[in-house]
Amino acid sequence: MLTNRDREVLTWIEEYKAITVPQCTQLYFNGNYEGCRRRLKQLEDMSILKSTASTLLKAKVYFREKMISNHDLLVYEFLKEVKKYEANIIAIKNQPRFLDGEIRPDAFITFSHNGNVFFVLLEVDLTHNTPIGKMQKYEELFNSGEMQKQCCGTFPIVIISRPSNARLRYNSKNFNVVYLDLFYNNINSLLLQNPTII
Repeated sequence: MLTNRDREVLTWIEEYKAITVPQCTQLYFNGNYEGCRRRLKQLEDMSILKSTASTLLKAKVYFREKMISNHDLLVYEFLKEVKKYEANIIAIKNQPRFLDGEIRPDAFITFSHNGNVFFVLLEVDLTHNTPIGKMQKYEELFNSGEMQKQCCGTFPIVIISRPSNARLRYNSKNFNVVYLDLFYNNINSLLLQNPTII
């Protein structure tokens, strides 16, 4: 029999296509890895879910129809890491389009932490570098005011997740750009930013 939590996990997988055991542990099992692992395996044994291993994330991944890319799984790793710091995930939108489709980050995420609300545009640089031209599009997006209407008058923090040996950096006078490693080990540098206070 399916529990309410099972339905929540399955709804996540329906919408976002996949979840790793560590991600599910943080998002739905309050950090109980063993309980999460066992339950996902039971759902697989019931033929509700399928699984495979991600060598990059060193984790088992559960899905219903088709496995997603490691790149997409790294977007969800961000959610797992902020959840470790007791953040509340408010909204996630994968590959939203702004400036009439001229710019498309990997995700637009809203979460709260310690009474503050963070608006984040996430770029995951697994196989490429976010080019300066794209960052200039973010400047255009800032100047358009489009995001400020959605984000309580502020512009989101632009997060670029990339291998720790990458050197190219972009600094803006208009908005915060935070560089994190691919697995978000340095996420404290984000949580120390000035978010929107509600």
